[in-house]
Amino acid sequence: MSRIGKRPISIPNKVTVAIDGQSVTVKGPKGELSRVLPEGVLVSQDGETLLVTRKDESRTARQRHGLCRTLVANMVEGVSQGFQRRLEIQGVGYRAQVQGRNLILNVGYSKPVEMEPPSGIQVAVENNVNVVVSGIDKEVVGNTAARIRAVRPPGPTKVKEFAILESLSDVRLVRQGKIGMKLSRKELIQRRHNRVRRRVTGTPERPRLAVFRSNQHIYAQIIDDTKQHTLASASTLDPDLKPQLGESANCEASTAVGKLIAERSLKQGISQVVFDRGGNLYHGRVKALAEAAREAGLNF
Repeated sequence: MSRIGKRPISIPNKVTVAIDGQSVTVKGPKGELSRVLPEGVLVSQDGETLLVTRKDESRTARQRHGLCRTLVANMVEGVSQGFQRRLEIQGVGYRAQVQGRNLILNVGYSKPVEMEPPSGIQVAVENNVNVVVSGIDKEVVGNTAARIRAVRPPGPTKVKEFAILESLSDVRLVRQGKIGMKLSRKELIQRRHNRVRRRVTGTPERPRLAVFRSNQHIYAQIIDDTKQHTLASASTLDPDLKPQLGESANCEASTAVGKLIAERSLKQGISQVVFDRGGNLYHGRVKALAEAAREAGLNF
C-alpha cells in the first residue's frame, strides 16, 4: 500500500467535488479544475474527505496510486488556496516588468524578451527583480516558472552571475556546481534511458524490445520485465550472423540484427512489443534495426 496514496484528502469549506468515473472536478473560491485520472485507481468521497484507492494490485495500479492521490490533493489545494512560485533576477541592469498580462524581461539580450502567461496564470513583479507566478493549477504554475527561468538560467559557478534564480534552492545548487554543468554524451544517453525506462515496461503480452549500441556492435533483446526474463536475443556477435557480416558497425549489420530478432520473436509467438532504444537517438543503426524488425513482422 502506498504511504502517500492511502492518506485521505480533507475537503476545505466552500470546496465541492464531483466524481464521474475517472473524471474529477473540483470547484472552490479561486476557480475550478478538472482532470481525468488514469485507469487503475478509484476516487470516492466519504463526507468531508476524499479517498484514492486501487482497483487491483497490478504493477500499473500500484505505480499510479500515490501519483493520483497527489494530483487530486493539488487540485483541492489549488482551488482553495492557490499556488505560487517566486523567482529572483540577479545581474547588473537586469529587470522585469508587466505590461498588460505579458511579462517583459530585460536580461542582457539585444532586445527585451516578452512572455505571455497561459490562461489562468497571473504574473507580478516586485522591486523590478522579483517575479511572482501564481495560479490554481500547480503543474501550469511550475511549468510557467520554469519557462521564465530558462530565459537566463544560472551558470555553474557563481551565485551572483547574471541569471534568474528560483529562490534559495537554486543558490545552494549553484554553489554545489549542479546547475549549468555541461553533461557528457554518455550522461545524456543515460538520462534519456532512465526517462524512457520509467514509462516503458515489458509484459508477457507485450514484452520490451531493448536495444544497446556500442562503438563496434549492436545488441537486441526481447524482455519480459514482470519476470525479469529474456525471451529472445540477437546481436552482431551472434554465431548465425557474424560470418556473414563484413563490418559490424554499420546500418547493414543493424538491419540483419533487426530481422533476426524479429524471426526469433515470431517463432515464440511474440508479435507485439514495446520499443526501448536505450537512451540513443532514433537515428542511424538504431533506426535501421527498428525498421528491419518492423518489416520482418514485429509490431511496435
